[in-house]
Amino acid sequence: MFPSLDLNNATTKIEEETAETSTNGIGRCFLFDFQNGDFVLRDGKLVVVEDIDALKVWIEKILRTEKFKFKIYEKENKEDEYGISIKKLLAGKKYPKGFVESEIKREITNALIKHVEIDSISSFATNIEGIRINISFRVNLKDNRSFEQEVSFLDGN
Repeated sequence: MFPSLDLNNATTKIEEETAETSTNGIGRCFLFDFQNGDFVLRDGKLVVVEDIDALKVWIEKILRTEKFKFKIYEKENKEDEYGISIKKLLAGKKYPKGFVESEIKREITNALIKHVEIDSISSFATNIEGIRINISFRVNLKDNRSFEQEVSFLDGN
């Protein structure tokens, strides 16, 4: 009356499918165009990115999210909250350039090394031109790969 299930074979098949779709633990996400503020579509469908490209999207998202601003990211331990706090350094304030650069580096490094695949951040450079700040750095992964990341902010946004 009831169907019989072979759970041993079902478990093996699920594990095989999971192994085929996983990507180094970095994962996958939808490609987001931060300049236009929208997801990228190709043939009417969201574009999926994996591995380092997915990590680049995650990095840009975390750098563009102001820490402590959104309740959805609120954590009991305030140090673990998602995002960075650089708006207070840039928006209408006149802090010494060296102080601003070191605080931005600290904020970004602390936020990014929370990712399980990121080992360290190096080659950090900032270029402040009026209300625009360009930040570039090298992301070093635990599997010995690395890549360059660059982000630009206008007046702390």
